[in-house]
Amino acid sequence: MRLNKILVVTQIFILVLGVYASYAYTVGIAAIQEPYIVLPSYLLPAYLEPGSSFSVLVRSGSEIKVIEALVSSTRGLFKIEFDSSQGFIDLRVDPSYSLRVLVLRFKLPHNIPNGLYNLIIVTDTRLMWMPNSIIIDDMSGLRDSIRIAHLTDTHFGAEQGGYPNSFKHTRYITLLNTLVESYNIDIVVYTGDLVDVGSDILSYRDFFSVISQVLAPQLAITGNHDWAQVPDTRKLVKIYYGRYIVPLRVWNFTYRDFMFIGIDTRMVGYPEMWQIEELERIVSKSPDKTIIILMHHPIFREAGEYRGKPDDIRRFVYSSWRDRGWSQAVKFFEIIEKYHNIVAVLAGHIHRDADAIYYRSDGSKVYFITTTTANHGYPSGYYWGMKIIEVRRDGSVKVLIPSGRQYTPTSGSINTEALRVFEVRDKYSTAVSWFWNITGFNEISLANVTLVFYVNKSQQLNNYKLYGSTNYVHKMEVYDLGVYYLFKVYANLTRPGSLTIASYEDKVPPRVEILTPPIPTIGKPLVINAYVVDEGWGIRSVKALIKLNGRISSTIEAIRTTDPTLYRIVYTPRDYGNYEIIIQAVDLNNNIGEFKLSYSIMPPTETITKVETITKTNITETVTQEYLITQTSPTTTTQERGVTINYTSIAVILLIVILVVAGLIILRRR
Repeated sequence: MRLNKILVVTQIFILVLGVYASYAYTVGIAAIQEPYIVLPSYLLPAYLEPGSSFSVLVRSGSEIKVIEALVSSTRGLFKIEFDSSQGFIDLRVDPSYSLRVLVLRFKLPHNIPNGLYNLIIVTDTRLMWMPNSIIIDDMSGLRDSIRIAHLTDTHFGAEQGGYPNSFKHTRYITLLNTLVESYNIDIVVYTGDLVDVGSDILSYRDFFSVISQVLAPQLAITGNHDWAQVPDTRKLVKIYYGRYIVPLRVWNFTYRDFMFIGIDTRMVGYPEMWQIEELERIVSKSPDKTIIILMHHPIFREAGEYRGKPDDIRRFVYSSWRDRGWSQAVKFFEIIEKYHNIVAVLAGHIHRDADAIYYRSDGSKVYFITTTTANHGYPSGYYWGMKIIEVRRDGSVKVLIPSGRQYTPTSGSINTEALRVFEVRDKYSTAVSWFWNITGFNEISLANVTLVFYVNKSQQLNNYKLYGSTNYVHKMEVYDLGVYYLFKVYANLTRPGSLTIASYEDKVPPRVEILTPPIPTIGKPLVINAYVVDEGWGIRSVKALIKLNGRISSTIEAIRTTDPTLYRIVYTPRDYGNYEIIIQAVDLNNNIGEFKLSYSIMPPTETITKVETITKTNITETVTQEYLITQTSPTTTTQERGVTINYTSIAVILLIVILVVAGLIILRRR
């Protein structure tokens, strides 16, 4: 009886902490607080056999009391044994800096199935957890090849093409999960510039939230943007990149008979010599592994085939290696010449495909593959995309391209320009939505796509329901992964639609506000910043209907920004007359909120009057606000506004009054 009570209390404790962890994970806004798991990571997992022992490195100021530890996946929840011994070590990051970490030892059960698992450690004070950080493989069967999905230059924290990169990148989650389940992708790699500014912690949290939804093992290295505004290695590791990604500047990862080695080319565009020496040390001890090297800055600046000694081909080498890191480049070529099990080097940085082949003196090949940017700007003629690469144990490397077109060294990536698949979630991840319009995307079939919905366990499982284009759904699977529920939905995305899994129905329309109405001028861009707040499932789209003299002259799609509540509309008035701009925000349940701006462009005076109305229809509820602007003189401005209530100011005043009254009462009692 006592044991049962202990188990019940433990389960409740896990549930409570799990709800918090689920919220922190799916929303990606919670700071990583100590203690936290350093390694294994969701971007450098542990590769283990059933029944094996392994170490977990934890950032902590003191030893930890472990209550329970588990691994979870779609295969189930499995308890792992904790070895009560623990101690601190110095994790070497580079020759000048080591990170102090606590080592915890665990052992896997012998009957655990193969697969990718989350790691959950329950302590007496908190729940530590790292998604997709444990790979179980019983090593049965032969693996002569490995398929890699190569992405680079994700640049979270920047905007490009009317979307913030974090929002735009969710389409790769859909694409990758579909490739994993339908095209046998084994591993996903990211070759740097994960965020646009290395000191942008919010973007690292967004990256964590988005990327950890991929249903495959993943690896990542730094780029020059990940070093931006980061002064030294200590801050890189303890505060920024190392805290949210991987705290190592050189690492290696073994996957069956294949090994990946990651090196850091830093802000300056080439590695330090100690990294090149560490690379050779790892390679020299792994003669039986087929090796793929990951780095951000490429060796070769253009696609092509190259032969000869380093000095013979120096003019073809990328500028940062050629002009400042030539000693490292020469040593790198010496290593490649010496160790024939190095078969591929994957890079990014140049935001375009530029695949090259280097021939050793004996004629054997090393493939240098550079992939187009995932989300950010690119040179003329290129596009956003990713690449699929097959590496075989015999050293052959092949870029797999969509059927219907031929591979060239400058166009081997999947073109994702027309792949408009986006994810939106509510504040607590009790509603998660995918919506899409893939018109024009013909790279791979999306007739059976894998969509993932990670939802908060604060709600009972039976409260969650599927809404939207349910007739597009082929199958749905549900899993309890310990700290959250996972819904896997297989659907046909060949026609525009949306799917939502939510614990409630959204009946409230969005609120649209214009804090400062702009003054229009003929021939000059009119920039309207619209703040859109939705208390329900989330926003599908925001657009502006432009009316001139009572007739709709154009419709403008609003630009999303890195602030999820801020949308930007840019319009240039060309003709005099009476204008009305109707800003409409549509949520995922097709509720519509509106804000209207009305103005006339004519001489000679200007007045502004605010009018607010609220209208309801039987189909949707529409909230409408209007600004009436009459302009006749560019030099005279008169504004007349109705009374507005500043609730924040009122709250502050009330708080001051309460404190004053409380103070008087205390003084009186004395």
